[in-house]
Amino acid sequence: KYNLKQTKNDAHAHAADPMPEKPTLFLEFHGPNETIVNEQVQLAKSICLQDFDASDFKFTSDEDERRSLWAARHQLYYAAIALGGGQGGAMVTDACVPLSKFADLMEATANDVKQMGIVGPCFGHAGDGNFHCILPVRDDDSQEYRSKINQINHNLTQRTIQAGGTCTGEHGVGYGKIKYLETQYGSGAIRMMRIIKQAIDPHNIMNPGKVIHFE
Repeated sequence: KYNLKQTKNDAHAHAADPMPEKPTLFLEFHGPNETIVNEQVQLAKSICLQDFDASDFKFTSDEDERRSLWAARHQLYYAAIALGGGQGGAMVTDACVPLSKFADLMEATANDVKQMGIVGPCFGHAGDGNFHCILPVRDDDSQEYRSKINQINHNLTQRTIQAGGTCTGEHGVGYGKIKYLETQYGSGAIRMMRIIKQAIDPHNIMNPGKVIHFE
């Protein structure tokens, strides 16, 4: 179900009004002139309301209202931290899959979050298949709770690779995703990466320990 929500600006500049707590799709339209943009808006509105039974569809071209609307997306990380108790930080997952698999991945991850009883709102860049689950971590969380968070991240990453996607859509491999690279690319590709790393950085001084293990 899709709900595109327009909010009105209030006394707080660019602060989004309260929105319905339901799955929400934010769309941004671009075109060479107003006529073409309006045609795209009407087509999207028809698809959302008629084909997918959306509860609402609202559109604005006013800059202040647009900023107010997008504030809900831009403040999502901090809202998730508050939802988790307002302490500590969060693990933010990062995966990217073919669009045909996007909804399935989000649904499976949301089910994991619910079944394991943890806080983990899900959102994504639906247009390019990139998907995040924000998993708040409090300083006083038990080891069992932290293990569940790690398990959700592992499940998500494994499903992503099985769906023909990548373990990182935009955040990078770093330390945490090294273990998934061979599954994603194969041992031959990893050997080639290591050869290139050794040739360019023989003393291993550039981001040591990240992406490729190199002794």
